[in-house]
Amino acid sequence: MKSFVKILQTKTFIENKEKRLFCSVIYQAIEDADYKGLDKKYIKYKREAIDWLLNMSDDFCLIVDLAGYNPEYIRDKIKNLIYVGKYQFTQEQFDILYHTGINKKIIKLNDKP
Repeated sequence: MKSFVKILQTKTFIENKEKRLFCSVIYQAIEDADYKGLDKKYIKYKREAIDWLLNMSDDFCLIVDLAGYNPEYIRDKIKNLIYVGKYQFTQEQFDILYHTGINKKIIKLNDKP
């Protein structure tokens, strides 16, 4: 996903402000999905961002298309990052989100609670 940062920083891309705006929306979702803290509000944003990036909703497809990307391509990149453990909930985040006991175990997204 570093390509989004590079694209946002290139001069030729800055000239197309609409695409830059939509890439920024995608990039913000990616940043939200990578949240590592323990603030309940931001953990909820993390969960929502991951759902948005994976579920191919109409608004996701529209935003990605307007950014100049293929929605399946972006979803597949996110799935690959989840598979390698980039976007995961810590046990503390899981406990805060679902009001359970506290452990220090890592919960991967493809694990079922």
